[in-house]
Formats: sequence, structure tokens, C-alpha cells
Amino acid sequence: MKNLIFLILFVFLCLYVLPLGIRPLMIPDEVRYAEIPREMMVSGDWIVPRLNGLLYFEKPVMGYWLNGLAMKIFGENEFSVRITSAVSAGVSALVIFFLTRRFLNSRRMGILATSVFLTFFMVYGLGVFSLLDGMFSFFLTACIGFFFLAWSCRDQPFSHRGYMVIAGVFCGFAFLTKGFLAFALPISVIVPFLLWERDYKRIFSMSWIPILVALVVILPWAVLVHLNAPDYWNFFFWHEHVRRFLSGGAQHKESFFFFFLALPGILFPWTFLVPAAIAGLWNDRFKTPLLRYALCWFVFPFLLFSCSSGKLVTYLLPIFPALAILLSTGLDACFNTRKTRWFDKGVMGLMGFVGLLIIALVILQTGMVKSLAPFAYADQWKGWLFFAVLIVFFGVLKTSLTVRDPAKKILLVAAAPLLLYLFAPFLVPDKTVLRKNPGALIQRNQTRINKETLVFSPSTPLKAVCWFLKREDIFMLGRGELAYGLEQKGSQSRLLTYKQFYKLVRENAGKQKMALIASQTMYDEISTNLPTPVFLDSTGSNGFAFILF
Repeated sequence: MKNLIFLILFVFLCLYVLPLGIRPLMIPDEVRYAEIPREMMVSGDWIVPRLNGLLYFEKPVMGYWLNGLAMKIFGENEFSVRITSAVSAGVSALVIFFLTRRFLNSRRMGILATSVFLTFFMVYGLGVFSLLDGMFSFFLTACIGFFFLAWSCRDQPFSHRGYMVIAGVFCGFAFLTKGFLAFALPISVIVPFLLWERDYKRIFSMSWIPILVALVVILPWAVLVHLNAPDYWNFFFWHEHVRRFLSGGAQHKESFFFFFLALPGILFPWTFLVPAAIAGLWNDRFKTPLLRYALCWFVFPFLLFSCSSGKLVTYLLPIFPALAILLSTGLDACFNTRKTRWFDKGVMGLMGFVGLLIIALVILQTGMVKSLAPFAYADQWKGWLFFAVLIVFFGVLKTSLTVRDPAKKILLVAAAPLLLYLFAPFLVPDKTVLRKNPGALIQRNQTRINKETLVFSPSTPLKAVCWFLKREDIFMLGRGELAYGLEQKGSQSRLLTYKQFYKLVRENAGKQKMALIASQTMYDEISTNLPTPVFLDSTGSNGFAFILF
């Protein structure tokens, strides 16, 4: 077991930490969460978030603080921007390990639950990508986990109160990362669980300590941001919470059933083993409090997210610790029933899916279907690498069918996609790299502009322009997500309509150096309204263009 623990740690470092600096930063999210803390470091203002020098109130500050701290330690690079996500995934796994080891009385179950969690494709994907969801999910995992510890030692006053304080601290950190969901999600887990346990009196008696502690954690920054930007809480509460949850015009609007339809995909590679896990859990009848708690942790936040108007699959990350506990326990219990064949059938179903991926890849790379040619890898070695890791994926799954020990069978399924994850940074589709990475284009033309050059960009690549040029004075074409900041006094001049831009370029061509950084598609649409540039560099029709006038 000790060897397995060290092996999991080694695998975590190889998959989640070592590749962080390989892949270029992607727009819009990664460069956004790099640029805002960079601007905090430049300005010295760690209270009010800004992007391109404009007020940016969509999130609180904890994520920016942590990314800024990483930049202070490791420098302004891809690794430092992503390390907080990787650490969040790793520490979440540690919480899962200790919960399952203690309350299922088995280090073996701790290892299985941790292995399942770290090999969810969505957990891995967000663990090596710079988003706030990973940090938010970790803080919630710690909050919900420590609350369960407090409940479990409710007859030991000192430990009980100590765990409640820690739960409150992490609740406060979660609020400082993404806002009021930090209260809504734990409540949606804890209240149903206590009702299930018929422990009605503790619904109120256990709530005041973590709420009070969370408020103490939140209050200093909440007051300071109000004093420095009085409209922050009005915008953040109504626009980012009420409107997103209830409004018909919410961003990322989807139907109630969106997450139900997305769930099979985000459970990969464990999707095909869910029936076996359900069979094992049904036989176990949720006899232990941790399993009942995990079920509440999965079901009620899932329904809460489903009721929201705005939806993204990344919102579901906080339920994955519960899914890991339920799946690992269910799969292990499955071998104690007469339904062990369900596990093998699930593995064979997953093998069939991987087999289809192999066939699709061969068709794509060999050009059998001409219409799919633009989606193939331009570098053939990438196609061969992808083919090799899928063959290994298939082979490890096949090996799991021949093993009799239940734990080894589960761990082999967890090990099957590891090589795929390891080489994932090299297997990003070419079109995705072109559409999401203007950084290489900007960097190779950096010397062509100086501080006096007027730089223009639409909203989407704007964050990358700021990050790679280390500037906070870019003129915008179209409002996008910076609409609020552009509406503030003194900021309106930073926004140009396309007609204003055309006029400005024509009047100043040859007099004032001006640069436009935009998608190649957009430039093709507006180029007839502009004078002939003195320089143009492009990454292709699916990429970006750098134009000098």
C-alpha cells in the first residue's frame, strides 16, 4: 500500500505538474487568469481586479492572488499560471484519500477513490488548465470534508469546534474565489444529509461557527473593495449571480437537462463502469454515513446547477470528489455480489469505445474521407503518437479482464488512460492551437512595436495581447466581457467602433505607428476598409493576423 501511495504521487507529478509549461496559453480563459494578477503586480493594487487597465468585476480576488503568488515564485510563464490548478487537484485528491481511509476503515479504499478521482478526464483537463474552477472546487471539497469530520466527532467538543472553524475558513476562501455559491453548495449537501440522518437540531447548531468564520475571512477584502470600487457588490451580486442563475438572457444559457446529457461524457473513462458501481452501491444500501454524505454531495449540487440558467460543464467539478467516493466504493462492492460480470462488461464497453477512436483516427490521418482532411494532424508523428497511446489504452483495459484481484482490476482501468494524459499537451488538435493561441504570433512580432505604438484588438484575443506585450492600454474593437469597465468614467475612449477605427487608421497612416491584432477571418472582413498595411504576419485562415499601419 505504501508503494502504491508513492506510485500515485509519482504519477501525479508526471501527469499534472511536469507538463504545465509545455502547452501555450489558450484564449480566452488562461490568459485572462494570467493577465489580471500580472496587472495587480504592476499596479500594486491587490484589491480591485482590472483587465487591460479596466475594472473587471466578474470574480473576487482569491484566484488572482494565488496566481499572482505563483508568478512571484516561478515568474510570468505558463507553468506559474497553471500550477495552482494542478495543486488544487492534488490536494483535493488528498482530502478524498483521508476521508475514505478514515470512514471506510481502509487505506485500500482511499487509494482506489484517489485513483478514480485523478483519472477523471475532466479533473485532469482542469488540473492542467488555468481556470478558477479547480481552486474553487478544492476549497469546497475541504469545506464539505471538514464539516463531515466535525459531524463525525460531534461528541468531542474540542475537535468538533476545531473542524467547524477549518470548514468555515475554506468556505470563506471559496467565496473569495467565485462568490455566493460557496455558501449555496455546502448548504445543498449538508442540510439533506442531516435530514437523512434525522439529526434535525444540528442543522442550526452546527451552522453558526462556519458561517461566522467564513464572514471573518471574507470581510476585510469585502470592505476594502467596497471602499475602492463602491459598485463592485451591486454588479457582482446582480449580474454574476442573480442574472446568471435566473435570467433568460444569462450567459451560457442551456436547458435544465444539459448536465444530464453531458454527464456520461464528463465521467470518462469511468462512464461504462457506472452500472457496475450502481449494482455494488445498491447491494451495500449506503450503510455508512460517508456514502450517504457522498450521495447528497453528488445529487443536490447537481440539481442546483441544473436549475441555473447559465451552464458550463466545468461548473460540475465540485461534485467529482463525491463521484470518486461513490464509484470506487460501488465498484469494489460489486465484486462481493453476483454481478461481477457487470464490471467486465463495462470494461469491454470502454474497450469498444477506444477501438472506435482508433478507427476514427486512422480514417482521419489517412485521408480516407476527404472532407475531414482539415481536421487531421499536419505533423504525422502526432497521429502516430495518438495511435500508440490509444493502443496502450486498449491493451491495459484488456489486461484488467484477465486479473482476478478486484483492487488490481480497478487500478488497471485507472492506469489505462495515463499515457494518453501524459502526451495530451502534444495532441491538442492543430485547429484548436491556431484558434486559441495568438501568443506565438505576438511574441515573434514584439520588436516591431514600442510603447508609443497604438495597439488595437477585439475582445477575444485582447487578453493575450495584454499578457504578451505587457501592456494595459490596448484599444478595443467591440465591448465583449469588458463592457462594464468600458462604461466607467474616463474609459469610454478606449472603445472604438469599426467606423471610428477605419477613420483613425486612414488619417494617421504613415504618421503614427498602429498595430491591429485580430483573427485572420475578422481582418479579411474589414481589410477593404483599411489602407494597405506596411507589414502583415498571419498564422493562417484559422488563426490570427498581426498588421502594422
